[in-house]
Amino acid sequence: MTVERTVARILFWGGVVGTALMVAGLVGYAVRAGAHGEVLNPARVVENRAAGQAADVFTSVPQVVRGLRHRPVDPLAIAALGILLLLATPAAAIVAAIPAFIVADDTRYAAIAATLAAVLVASLLAGGG
Repeated sequence: MTVERTVARILFWGGVVGTALMVAGLVGYAVRAGAHGEVLNPARVVENRAAGQAADVFTSVPQVVRGLRHRPVDPLAIAALGILLLLATPAAAIVAAIPAFIVADDTRYAAIAATLAAVLVASLLAGGG
C-alpha cells in the first residue's frame, strides 16, 4: 500500500468516525433533554466553576473519560470524544507515514515525518496535554 493511500485512509476514517461520534453525542443530548429536561452533570458544573472555566463543557481528557465511564453515559462526552478523535487523526496519519516512507525507501520524507511527529509530541507535552 502506498504512503498516500495509507495516510488518506487514516484521515478519511478518522474524520468519518469522529464526525459520527459528534453527531451521536448531539442526538443523545437532544434525546436526553427532551426526555428529562436537565442534562447537565452537576459535578462537572461545580468542578469547572471552581476552576474558573465554562460550566457545561469538557475541558480536559480526564473529564471526557469520566463522562464516558459515568452511567448513564454523558452524551456530551461522546461528542467531545469525537472532537478529540478529529484532533488526533492528523497526528496519527503522520505517525503512520513514518514506517510507510521507510518501506518505500524514502528516508528523507521519513525523517521529515519523524521530525514533525516529534514537534507534535513536544508541543503536546509543553501545553500540559
